[in-house]
Amino acid sequence: MIKIKKTIFAIVATLSASGCLLSAHNHVDAATQGVSEQQINEYIDKASLEQKVGQMYVSRTPQTPGQAQQDVAKYNLGGLIVYDADMKGLSQEQFKQKMADYQKSAQTPLLIGVDQEGGLVSRLTHSGLIAQNGDQFAFPRKQYEDAEKVNPGSGMKVVLEYARKNATLLRQLGINWNYAPDADYSNTTGGFIYDRTFGGGSYQATADYIKQVVPAWQHDNLVASTLKHFPGYGDAADTHTGFATREDSLRDIETKDMLPFIAGMQAGADSVMVTHVIYDKIDPIYPASLSRKINNLIRDYCHYNGLIVTDALEMGAITDFAKAHGNLPVDVLAVMAGNDMIMTTDYATGIGDIVKAVKEGKIKESQINASVKRILDLKNKLGLLTADSLNPNKQVDPGKQPENPDHPSKPTDPTGSKKIVLNPVTYNQDKSVAYVSGKIADAAAEGSMIMSAVDTKTNKVIATAVVGGKGEFTINVPVKQDKQEIKIISDDSDYAFITTSIEGKNKEPEIIVNPSQDEQQPIISQVSAVEKTVNYVPGYGVNVWALSNEKAIFTQMRINDGVKVNIFDTKVINGVSYSRIKDANSDLWIQTQYLSDQNSTSEKPFKGILKVIYDGKGKVKLTDSKGRYQDDAKSTFVANASRYKVFGMKTINGKIYYRLGTQLQWIPSNYSMLIK
Repeated sequence: MIKIKKTIFAIVATLSASGCLLSAHNHVDAATQGVSEQQINEYIDKASLEQKVGQMYVSRTPQTPGQAQQDVAKYNLGGLIVYDADMKGLSQEQFKQKMADYQKSAQTPLLIGVDQEGGLVSRLTHSGLIAQNGDQFAFPRKQYEDAEKVNPGSGMKVVLEYARKNATLLRQLGINWNYAPDADYSNTTGGFIYDRTFGGGSYQATADYIKQVVPAWQHDNLVASTLKHFPGYGDAADTHTGFATREDSLRDIETKDMLPFIAGMQAGADSVMVTHVIYDKIDPIYPASLSRKINNLIRDYCHYNGLIVTDALEMGAITDFAKAHGNLPVDVLAVMAGNDMIMTTDYATGIGDIVKAVKEGKIKESQINASVKRILDLKNKLGLLTADSLNPNKQVDPGKQPENPDHPSKPTDPTGSKKIVLNPVTYNQDKSVAYVSGKIADAAAEGSMIMSAVDTKTNKVIATAVVGGKGEFTINVPVKQDKQEIKIISDDSDYAFITTSIEGKNKEPEIIVNPSQDEQQPIISQVSAVEKTVNYVPGYGVNVWALSNEKAIFTQMRINDGVKVNIFDTKVINGVSYSRIKDANSDLWIQTQYLSDQNSTSEKPFKGILKVIYDGKGKVKLTDSKGRYQDDAKSTFVANASRYKVFGMKTINGKIYYRLGTQLQWIPSNYSMLIK
């Protein structure tokens, strides 16, 4: 049994004088009795699959009054994240009571997390919940440098003291998980992550800092710390707003960027957060948070058995990835990659998706059990668990139910004094998505503030986005046939809403032609039933569409990779070819690019590792499943001498091609050499 002694922490006089802390009688009770490993294992054996998957979710708190408590109880959520919106306008006592109410609604006690790195990522001070106090809530880099100027040699001591005091403060407020310290290294002034890193002039200096600050944050098991953003953010762009990549080699990542993470893991860090950056030389397809290869580095290379959590999946890098890959269920991908906890607000859909994936054999229930074991072990270490809290049949009181829980309160129109500045609206190539971008003046809102696009007629939220670095944001709004008037609203009422308009999609002109004018006939080719095979990402399905008025509409159906289908005719809409399935009169279509013939060009199972070989300049351009090179906007390039796993092979026009990832990622054999 893990035994954690009850500890009462006195309030530091210097901080009390600043008004930063709660009053002296509010001591920190780190733990009560704790539970045994056997009790945790018994819970895992008895809990339903849905209950266990619910524990794997940590979510931003819904802002509809009472919704968070209802959802915590209904979905058995493992944790919540608090941001500025959860703190603003509250006294410390009111906030503490709010956290207690959340815990009361939980069958299994919650991990309640916060981004309290310091500087621009200080939710406590930015929200106004806690008064700023000199360098106490500054970035560690600044804490160190300022202390060194006053008293050379004191920098690290000051940094560690602030970490200990802030951990005590967080637990007093009801928060038990901090998404800090930042273990990234960047020496590029002005880079996205630069200010948040400790620096020190070298990766080893950052590793030395991490090794010492982890125990400071985790003192007396009050708060769990988090090493982020694995395997190292470096100088990548802002993933809040879109894709970001790094082209460093695996060796460079292992011997440089990962040094601080390994130091933190060896120092006992409770958790590791995986970034959304794509590492081209490690996994050129999946963002790190969805990549099994990256997770394998944590488990196999670093030998770490603590908790792995994704960065927030509602960030632009992941929403863009999902759209580019047929709206794949990213929650399922996150679990398949090996993450223990998923940071997202989409638990209502995601839990069912993951449960379905387990039942279909795509994810082993033993993996779910292992993740839940890590989650409960951490909660036990923090003193959150009791025997009663590990009863899957325990009844909880979620409090007053929202007036309309299925349809949360309509957003209000804030009329604060702060302004949202919008850029001209832009569109994607087929004008199906409008990009509504802009900026707010507050750079510290990064990762915290949510911007919503609201239909002015229905007052319903169409799309949302997280504010990124420098206060910038981009909302991807689906374009309707008719012109739309929308409002851009912040979840911070200090910002006045602003309106803009989105052009409707251009209707295809109706063409009446003479039957003899073949070149103007609709692009339809009639064929007899031909058997083909769905060729996509192994284990996933291809969307099935209905075609109406030259528009493709998703039917909510999918056909799994590898399934044989009969094709009756094809049709091209907006440059995309669709093939009719089922029968000659059905309105069920799938994109032709995801079909392969059952002949010499069909894929054959193949596993191995290859090395890219190229004697020219630049990089090797991958092809699609038919051996065709894409335009650069859709292409993937791989560098000479890089290594990749092979998942299949096929022969096209007498030439062998190897599949590196999805069916759109093929390399001609003459540019590669099998080494295993």
